Amino acid sequence: MRIALVAILISGCVAEPATDVTEQAATTAFANDKAAFDFFIAKGLTNFQAAGIVGNLDQESGVNPNSVQSGGPGRGIAQWSVGGRWDTSANDNATSYAASQGEARNSLNLQLEFIWYELSNFNYGLAGLRATTNVTDATVEFMTKFEICGNCVQTQRVSYAQAVLNAYGQIDYGAQYVSESWPLASQPAMQLECGKSIAATIVLKNTGTKPWNAMTALGTTVPRDRTSIFAGSDWAAPNRAAKITGTVAPGASGTFTFAFDGPTGAACVPGTYQEHFGIVQDGTAWFSDAGAGGPADDQIEALIELVPGSGSGSGDTGSGSDGGGDGATTTDNQAGCNAGGGGGFASVLLIGLVLRRRATTARTP
Repeated sequence: MRIALVAILISGCVAEPATDVTEQAATTAFANDKAAFDFFIAKGLTNFQAAGIVGNLDQESGVNPNSVQSGGPGRGIAQWSVGGRWDTSANDNATSYAASQGEARNSLNLQLEFIWYELSNFNYGLAGLRATTNVTDATVEFMTKFEICGNCVQTQRVSYAQAVLNAYGQIDYGAQYVSESWPLASQPAMQLECGKSIAATIVLKNTGTKPWNAMTALGTTVPRDRTSIFAGSDWAAPNRAAKITGTVAPGASGTFTFAFDGPTGAACVPGTYQEHFGIVQDGTAWFSDAGAGGPADDQIEALIELVPGSGSGSGDTGSGSDGGGDGATTTDNQAGCNAGGGGGFASVLLIGLVLRRRATTARTP
């Protein structure tokens, strides 16, 4: 079925989507709702946070990348303004971003990626969005910080977002950050001696619809299922730091407990190592798979500075001077450690503990 949608301009905001003719999806008013919802889920947002964004895009454009605001400057799915974020804002416009990506400006994927680029690199409310706990707050946060509209018809945006959540939000597997025992990225890297261990726990909330059980594991990623050099006897496997004990119901929190074990002998090579983890339902799916609730494969991170042990358990790596082992930062983790990073150590989950973005003055889209 096809439906014509008429654009109505209210104080700089489009009250109804500014599209000419839009193909209706079976379960929501707009054909691109699910593609947009799945995109933001894959970026690590919760189901209601993704729905909050899509509800706004429904209001702005019907998620139509070819949308043109009737009598106004709005363009694309977020109705970025001509003379601003559509084509002229320094380092922040869809036109230059499309050129840098080698992709058509009017493609749906390009515009979704541009939204994520803006959220990740400018002060458009990603931290606040990640901190929301329901679809209404998520919708309002994106409306206020990203769309920056006047009379935004908030109730309609929330209604659209709720419809998207109802249609696509029943996610089997998803996790949201609660707490962890190791330092954050703003703190120095955790120092680990060869032959020694550091206990670690991470607590995550089950945001999916299925319970967690003994098949729910904290697995190594980047790449997935790699053997970690920090795996010890308390790990479930060299590529599984820990598994859930008992059952964690939807909405409850589960704890993964393990230790980072410093390698010994020839494996003791001082340097800075980056460890990444993801959540996996073994035999079923990774939580970072498309359509699942995340976190993404690179969002649980541990930065570890491995140093020579004080006893005989460390390998022949020198005494810490420029001779012997030089302690160079690793550049490849295929054999058990990721590329070395600098200055921080983090578990970057759905609420975004690490946000490397540049603050800018808020502008209308």
